[in-house]
Amino acid sequence: MTLSYKTRVDLDPRNKDYAIFLPSISGFYNTFISKQQQEEYVPQDRIPAEFEHGIEGMNFLNKEKAYFHYSHALYSAGHAQLDLTKSYVQEAMVQQRDKPNTFILGDSGGFQIGKGVINFDWQRFWEKQGDAGYVGTADKTRMAILNWLEFTADYSMVLDLPTWASNPINSPRTGLKSFSDCLNGTLHNNDFFLKNRQGKTKFLNVLQGGNNVDADTWYEAVKHYPFEGWAMGGNNMKDIDLMLRRLITLRDEKLLEPGRDVIHFLGTSKLELAVALTAIQRNIRESVNPNMKVTFDCASPFLATAYGQVYTQHVHQNDRFSYLMTKAVDDRRLSGSNAAWPWNSPVGERMTMGDVCYYQPGQLNKNGKESRTSWDSFSYFLMMGHNVYQHIESVQRANALADTAHQLYTVDPSTYSVVKKGTRELSEWVPRNVIYIMELIDRVFKSQTPFTELDKAQKLLSNFNGTKTLMTTAHSFNNSDMFETVKPVVDETGSIFDDPEVAEQCEEILEQMLDESVEQKELEVQNG
Repeated sequence: MTLSYKTRVDLDPRNKDYAIFLPSISGFYNTFISKQQQEEYVPQDRIPAEFEHGIEGMNFLNKEKAYFHYSHALYSAGHAQLDLTKSYVQEAMVQQRDKPNTFILGDSGGFQIGKGVINFDWQRFWEKQGDAGYVGTADKTRMAILNWLEFTADYSMVLDLPTWASNPINSPRTGLKSFSDCLNGTLHNNDFFLKNRQGKTKFLNVLQGGNNVDADTWYEAVKHYPFEGWAMGGNNMKDIDLMLRRLITLRDEKLLEPGRDVIHFLGTSKLELAVALTAIQRNIRESVNPNMKVTFDCASPFLATAYGQVYTQHVHQNDRFSYLMTKAVDDRRLSGSNAAWPWNSPVGERMTMGDVCYYQPGQLNKNGKESRTSWDSFSYFLMMGHNVYQHIESVQRANALADTAHQLYTVDPSTYSVVKKGTRELSEWVPRNVIYIMELIDRVFKSQTPFTELDKAQKLLSNFNGTKTLMTTAHSFNNSDMFETVKPVVDETGSIFDDPEVAEQCEEILEQMLDESVEQKELEVQNG
């Protein structure tokens, strides 16, 4: 069979000097690529005919073979193989990458520890080596995570304890009863990492706090650690006003100087914030640290598939920035169909509807039943690759359009107001608050009185947060209400996947699906 010419795209040059989005690689996605490097995990006749580099073409870290290339990503210890020998093989996409030319940020898995996904001996959490009766089971887990991060990542987050680990749902398991317990536990972990690190990865000091008072308390407690950068969690990344005040404080306290070269913002898919982070990166590079890299992550492109969602198009208009996702076509009558996959990406243009809608009418699964879906586990993998490309492209387009608007329109952030629907906007393509926030960020970093600039722009800042006032954001986070068991309502923007609890539910769905796929393959091997 002669393959037709298909596009290969290198997304790195398109990123210019933008803040860098890090796809949070799903273990599900990593498994398909890594296993296929070792064996014929997916049979050749199941791989789309137009995949000239097979499944390895879906490895966006592999510049030579990727259908789209992107050199940056995040990978978490929370669902990783912590045995380093096994990890080298089972997580080869990350572990055997071209390390000099790629960048991996390691997540320490604090969320999974708080939820019990990673087993942790909470009864011995506080013990230290040398204590009477020292057992060391908690330290063993800490060391396993530390070693994995040093083996895996260029930069890594320290092992923070999220403040919700002390809420009524999680407290009975963790023994943490308050914000102070979570903060003190994080200090305990920081001390362990500082004492036992080997210097093979650089660490980001994680800032948490569900409201602005707690966020300030957390910052004052951890700022002395000599780590190599910062990770913004809690209200430090949810509240743009607090975020900018925190960054100015870091600057003025000489904590953004060269040597602290990465600032990461945890778990956001907001395109408006992506543009704001670009403005922040440019200003820090210009006036403080020319080496600064600002990054942000989300797992939406991977996790959306757990609910059958696929990215269909971008929306870049003056009323909103968004990527749209909807329920993908799922019909057994399309099994074997050569109809083209209708949504654009270098992955999508290599696929047919039959590649995704794989099961034929009446075809039984491993349990001897006809499932409702026409998709097998590989179908989800294919859609993940398509989604990742669409997400990165949407981030880059939002930045390009915002740059154009920022050059065209001169605005005063202190005069910002929401205009009535139907009123002529500044730009056809960029929301008004995005244009204003870019100007505000420039002024804040150049001003001799940056906090005054923020004080004058309260309407803009609250609007950017999506709240009526800044007081709403400052006091909005109630740990006792977090993470009730709920069924996610997936809207077309997929913003629900920024919720870490929903993200964890999606990971569990995908892991179960992957386990079933492995069982099916083992059964096929046994039966010859």
